[in-house]
Amino acid sequence: MATEADCLEALRRAAERLGESPTKAQYEELGLTPASATIIRTCGGWNDAKEKAGLETAYSRGSRVGPKPDDVELPEGTFWEELSVDQRWHYRNSDWNAERTLHRRSQLRSWVNERKRERGCSQCGVDTVACLDFHHTDETTKQMAVGRMVTFGYGKDALRNEMEKCDVLCANCHRSLHYSQPEQGRRQWIHDLKRDTGCDRCDVSDPACLDFHHHGDRKGATVAKLVSNGQPKDRIRTEIDRCCVLCANCHRKEHYDPPAP
Repeated sequence: MATEADCLEALRRAAERLGESPTKAQYEELGLTPASATIIRTCGGWNDAKEKAGLETAYSRGSRVGPKPDDVELPEGTFWEELSVDQRWHYRNSDWNAERTLHRRSQLRSWVNERKRERGCSQCGVDTVACLDFHHTDETTKQMAVGRMVTFGYGKDALRNEMEKCDVLCANCHRSLHYSQPEQGRRQWIHDLKRDTGCDRCDVSDPACLDFHHHGDRKGATVAKLVSNGQPKDRIRTEIDRCCVLCANCHRKEHYDPPAP
């Protein structure tokens, strides 16, 4: 049951979002709780509640929508007076809202990473977060990749449900699972080159797991892109000379950027 303190706090939140003392209609449009009727019943009246909350109680006979703040930019064809309360709040607080979204996304990524680390690769036991993926064991039950769900703002319950459909695999084991060995042409040539070279940082030599990693600033294109585009071998070899070979796990470690705290 809502207390008077709950009611007053809700009114203050509404005022903060609106930038003004809320009318009953404005409060209801925000969809906050407790309901306006509960506030009136608990506090003895709407203006009584606003007075207790330290808000302005005078009735304004002007427009209930204040003028657009000078520092707020709207898309072309969008008019301040036609926006809903929530839309006006979003535009007034776009920077704060974006920062909050990024912070929440970073926290979720850290939480997801910890779940991966706890489980480790189901095939080889690697538990380095940078190397680990969630692999759906049955594509027919897959709603979305777990990492993509974080980007789209799904909460922990939805993420847990999706993770339960998955095994955890390191990048090398994941590559091996999906790899089909080429049988001819440039792809076969690249396959053999990687096999004969092996990872520069560990003992992995399975071509399924190996990448060409540019170790300097001179990068014309990825080797895979050149092969896909049917470039001559001399052009591809020039690009290979700018690279070392890394397995997918070592490549992940090279580029890993942990979520911000």
